[in-house]
Amino acid sequence: MRPVIKATLHYLALTIISIIWLIPVYAMLINGFKTNLEVLSSPVLAPPTSFSLSAYIAVFNALAKPLLNSLIVVIPTSFISAFLGAMGAYFFYTLSYSFSRFSSTLSDVLFSLIALATFIPYQATLIPLTKLIVSMGILNTYIGIIFAMLIFYIPTGALLMSMFISVIPRSLIEAAKLDGTGDLKIFMKIVFPLSLPGFISTLIFIIIESWNNFFIPLILVTTPGMRLVSVAVQSYTGGYGTLYNETFAAAMLASIIPLAIFIFLGRYFIRGLIALGGGGKGV
Repeated sequence: MRPVIKATLHYLALTIISIIWLIPVYAMLINGFKTNLEVLSSPVLAPPTSFSLSAYIAVFNALAKPLLNSLIVVIPTSFISAFLGAMGAYFFYTLSYSFSRFSSTLSDVLFSLIALATFIPYQATLIPLTKLIVSMGILNTYIGIIFAMLIFYIPTGALLMSMFISVIPRSLIEAAKLDGTGDLKIFMKIVFPLSLPGFISTLIFIIIESWNNFFIPLILVTTPGMRLVSVAVQSYTGGYGTLYNETFAAAMLASIIPLAIFIFLGRYFIRGLIALGGGGKGV
């Protein structure tokens, strides 16, 4: 009887958490179908009396270019960050193993410094980052935004991938090195395939983070045609008045990509975490 009660409580908790998570999505969706007057005069969770697509059509026409800009920036940023982060995590893994033979403290300090650098806030780099991008002549370009994001997300990818790569048995890598295999080939043929669930989890995380990044595109984009969707949505809240139905519609359209990733790729993210836990227990 106890397992049944435990399972019931488990599913009840999951149901409550799911409902709480879905409330903002539901509010964004239905309020985008209302007129601005109805949004102001009705409860936020009340369904619309008559469905209207005018807000969604107007917002989609305005956000089509920012959505495309975000896709052009986020896709290469995420794949490059995750892959180079995985390579960096592997080479740090081999380096820390070499250091651990002499001093485990030195290895821990080295890893802590890299982890600390990952959490440097964007605001602290405002002036040097802008000067660097301007001096390279890539302000208001896709290359400039991608380059700036890579500066922050490659260390993030390395930090996340280091957790997955660290659970790979050292005996596999040492056996490959005894056969004369180089580090790059070991990474491509052994480490990367074994850490693929972690790579997918890292990729999903970086996609969500870069898609929602507001500060970098706000600084490095000064022309309306190059705006990313995270910045474009902010323009719907003004000081002289707000069209709330269009604001809800804009938020919903801007959330489609992250929501789709969570819905369709969330299971791969969970598999990566399970693989991490399983590998960690086996070491």
